[in-house]
Amino acid sequence: MTAAFSASAATAPQPADSAERIADLGAKLGRSREEVLVPQELHLASGVPLDVVRALLQGRPAGEPDIHERFRQRLDLLHGTFLKDNGRRFSHGEIARQSGISRQQVQALLGGDRRPTMDHCARLERFFGRPAGFLQSEDTEALGCALAAVEKALLQEYQEHSERGLAKGLAGAGRPSLYERHGVDGIALRAALLPDQGRTRLLEWLDNYMDERAAEAEQGPAGDAR
Repeated sequence: MTAAFSASAATAPQPADSAERIADLGAKLGRSREEVLVPQELHLASGVPLDVVRALLQGRPAGEPDIHERFRQRLDLLHGTFLKDNGRRFSHGEIARQSGISRQQVQALLGGDRRPTMDHCARLERFFGRPAGFLQSEDTEALGCALAAVEKALLQEYQEHSERGLAKGLAGAGRPSLYERHGVDGIALRAALLPDQGRTRLLEWLDNYMDERAAEAEQGPAGDAR
């Protein structure tokens, strides 16, 4: 299962900002904005209504349904798109047996006649193979998570593309330095792909390094305080 929708709406990156970064990465890979930012794909990945996806990508406010309506929208989407091998929807009974929710409750949830509990949401998210929080996270947060997955995939592709180009250009030369191999952009991209703990350690090292350089600049070339 993928990572949970854990970022709060207040701290999560805004979709329009993420979209600009993705468009810039796409351009570096020779792809248009339309190729890397496909509203229909983001709609299916996030559960956010298509018109809301388009509005948020453009930085326009799109309102926010109440939590019950949001749950119904996303559950309807999952029930209509998560299909069996034969292309048919899962029946209420099949969902009930595999999720551990009673058939009556499944029917009531799909019909909008019952408000879900946290246990209902967790069981349905596992059944449909979606991350924790998918059925109830706010639209901005849900779309942000879908965009983060697109950005990560493009970062990995751009990293591989850059490394292939550098390998060709440096063939036959001695082992180059980190900067020569990756450059500023490449180092930043590699840092973005690190797990949280790795990024924290790297940032701490950079902070210490910059403090040391600032102290050396204040002391002057000969080490004497100015």
